Amino acid sequence: MTSTVLDGVLCLLLISGAVVTVTTSTPRETAGEGRAPEVSSTLATTTASVNYTLDPTGEAGGSSFDRTAYGTLAELLARAAVGRVTVDGRRISHTRDGLGRAVASTVRGAIRENHTRVTAVWRPHPGSSIEGRVAVGARPPPDVPVHAASMTVSSGLPARHDEARDAAQTRGIEGVADVIAAGFVEGLFPPTRTRVAAGEARPVSAVVRHHYRRVAERFGVDGPTRLSSGGVGDANDRLAVAVSDRVASDLRATNTSARAASERVSLGRVRITVRTWP
Repeated sequence: MTSTVLDGVLCLLLISGAVVTVTTSTPRETAGEGRAPEVSSTLATTTASVNYTLDPTGEAGGSSFDRTAYGTLAELLARAAVGRVTVDGRRISHTRDGLGRAVASTVRGAIRENHTRVTAVWRPHPGSSIEGRVAVGARPPPDVPVHAASMTVSSGLPARHDEARDAAQTRGIEGVADVIAAGFVEGLFPPTRTRVAAGEARPVSAVVRHHYRRVAERFGVDGPTRLSSGGVGDANDRLAVAVSDRVASDLRATNTSARAASERVSLGRVRITVRTWP
């Protein structure tokens, strides 16, 4: 039970029905058909198990946890991207760096990394200062024809599309921001799982508290004093307010209407782009 609860809190949920769309583009001056669609298909259909370590970098008691993640390469890339969330380019936590390294190593074994670049990006909406990203393979050299293909994969966070549309009609940009923020916080810290995990013996409770404290710090919120005895709801509410302020500011900076913003909410998706060249 402990490992399941801990993985759930750290957003390592099993992703199902992940691949939604695959699109391709070609350069004006082509060199053959390009391999981007083929690589995308490989990522979407090849399954793998990766072993990694959850490491709280010594700040949560100095203990680590050996874990195994299973899924398609695309699903694993999505998990790794969500595990590397940044705010204004600053990482929230390095707890899941081991997952990112293990996934990158596995993907390298399935692509020609000197001729292929795979990038997985999670953003709750276009133009967001909150994002998660992981890239595998070399960057394409200048002045070569580059082919591209992309797919969208579930992030494991709630999508909240209908709620965002309703909020746009009744409360405008602030309403859309509230919906995105609530989904983000709930996805990171599911109330029941967080409460149970925080009540476990060390080092599980220490990892959860460390992760929550780091997220709170990035958004300028005081860390919660208690999580295991009914404090998760209050802590999540305070965190969601701070996240909403950030999201609303980002949305206003894009000069997007509330209705358009609600249609572009991407909280529940990770976009994976494959670029190949000769």
